[in-house]
Amino acid sequence: MWGRGLREVESVYLATFGQGARVVGVTSVRGGSGVSVLAAALAERSQRHTRTLLVGLSDPTAAVPAQATTWLPSDDDVADHAMADPRGFDALVASPSPEQSFAFRNATTIREMFDRLLEVYGAVVVDLAAVEPRERVAVPVTSIASACESVVVVCLAGRDTRSALARAAAALRQANAPLQGLVVNDRYNQTVGEEMVSGVSRFETVAPGLVDRIVGLVQRSRLLNTKL
Repeated sequence: MWGRGLREVESVYLATFGQGARVVGVTSVRGGSGVSVLAAALAERSQRHTRTLLVGLSDPTAAVPAQATTWLPSDDDVADHAMADPRGFDALVASPSPEQSFAFRNATTIREMFDRLLEVYGAVVVDLAAVEPRERVAVPVTSIASACESVVVVCLAGRDTRSALARAAAALRQANAPLQGLVVNDRYNQTVGEEMVSGVSRFETVAPGLVDRIVGLVQRSRLLNTKL
């Protein structure tokens, strides 16, 4: 909030693409942690430096054949299936059928796909499923993470336990994933100031001037914006 998110994305960018990585995977301990949001923000930041592709491998298996992806990682023309995203980068999203999903579970095949994509793009961001997904996914993260050059893990402060984080890290290490670091999502760990701003904002339509003054005072208070 209040610009911190942009600084965090920049930190992730500098620690991954800024250190020479070209294929960066983003995963999490559990589903709903904000992986897709971070992956898209990272792709948008990377696009400012080089042509970037966001590869979505976090979707569950297609419900019906008509919804299944029309490409496989072994296709020579896989880059042709990418679509322009309004945020500036290109996107290639997989939603394979149960039969197709096996083609996405081979790390060597995925690595070869990334190599072909890097002939067209300067950077690839991979939106991965959670290590402990809430629902069955077509492409388990442990099958793909080792094909990335750098992997960051998102965890929910106040929700994910140390033991859950340890299990996720162990599973990724067992898959030979190049772990880069941890990104903490404070969605459920707000400061007192953030809670106050959220509450007072409800009156913005009836007293916008007063709300602006209160928000300004809260934002300037170091005590109210200290993480507990």
